[in-house]
Amino acid sequence: MLHVDKVDSLLTEKVRISASGLNEFECYQFQLLLHSDQGILRSFCLIRSDGLGEIDLDTDKPIRGTYHDVDPMGLFLTLLRTDDVQYGAYTISNSDRLLDQLHLKKRWCHPSIEQIQISRDGLYGTIFKPPGPGPFPCIIDTPVISGKLYKGHAALFASEGYLTYCFPMFDEPGLPEKMIDVDVEYLSRQIRLVQSLSYCSDKIGLYGNSFAGTIAMHLATRHRELSAVVSVNGPEAFYRETGFIKEDGEPIRCEKLDDSLSVPHNGVLRQTEVFKDVFRRLTEETSIKWERISRKVPFRLVASLDDWLLCGVSNGYNIREHLRKTGHQIEIDFVPGGHTIIIPYQPHQWFAFNKFIRILLGFGGENYLHSKFQVNVWEGHLKFFKKHLGIPQRLPDYKRETRIIMVADKNNSKL
Repeated sequence: MLHVDKVDSLLTEKVRISASGLNEFECYQFQLLLHSDQGILRSFCLIRSDGLGEIDLDTDKPIRGTYHDVDPMGLFLTLLRTDDVQYGAYTISNSDRLLDQLHLKKRWCHPSIEQIQISRDGLYGTIFKPPGPGPFPCIIDTPVISGKLYKGHAALFASEGYLTYCFPMFDEPGLPEKMIDVDVEYLSRQIRLVQSLSYCSDKIGLYGNSFAGTIAMHLATRHRELSAVVSVNGPEAFYRETGFIKEDGEPIRCEKLDDSLSVPHNGVLRQTEVFKDVFRRLTEETSIKWERISRKVPFRLVASLDDWLLCGVSNGYNIREHLRKTGHQIEIDFVPGGHTIIIPYQPHQWFAFNKFIRILLGFGGENYLHSKFQVNVWEGHLKFFKKHLGIPQRLPDYKRETRIIMVADKNNSKL
């Protein structure tokens, strides 16, 4: 009755969902449940069967649900954090009886990828190495503002055939407790570590999301040998007191945020005016030294139109103008999403708790539009890196499971 072409697939792969043997011209509900460390996330759609008693999510438009247009991956794009909310009257069908169900597995990483843990000389991180001797074009995922190790981007880029590396910056064993105690030299040493690998080619790109984008852009001023840089909603400069590090042992000079400009919405802060103000006050001393970046380094920028943290339009425009003045090659996407444009089919996050300042920060973005453009943006990243780092060798298909068995408490999302 219920059909899914691949019950075992990589996170970025599309799957085809359909049903047959149904009553003609009746409404049926499809519901997707995602088991994660944050609980169960849900999405649903209500679709009317055709004259053959069939439904195909590739071609059929929902009558109602968490998405509204024909979209084969609409259920994945609109997962909601609704553990305690029942759909109630919105779940309209002729019967509440469960007709059929299938369990799906979405893999963060291709099974042939080897994860190599690094812990030496004060450096910590994870290498994702494709099979074979290499050399492979490489993508380094710069560390996020929490300072902790995040593997998601690196795992997905590696599944496309790239050698990838990700690493923590602080608040992990063996590292400083706070961001202000991190020196840029630590980040440069991580780049040199990757360059020393026998299976790394001379084509290395940096990828940074949010504050990690600022780090990636700043590192480009120190590493003229880089082949490409991608920044997704990266602020155009460092800022005090929560977004700066050291260089040559001294705190990087930067402007201070005026938190009085934050706007609270039901306990969640919108900070667009805060960042517009701080970047209007930038001077030569508090700006990234764009002129120090080799003109051979191309940039890809992504700026969100519904960002509650930055003003995506002005931030993206400013960075583009800095790089235009210095003669760099730039491509930029302005997208209708919130701040956290991350990876395909990652559930949208409207806000998050910042433990360092103990405040809920708003990210913005409408669920379906944001999630839809996460897919488009990711495809743009791959196209950009293939152009400037080279096309990696395609990984062989793996032996896919044909039946997924759920085990209680052992199926949460993990990497």
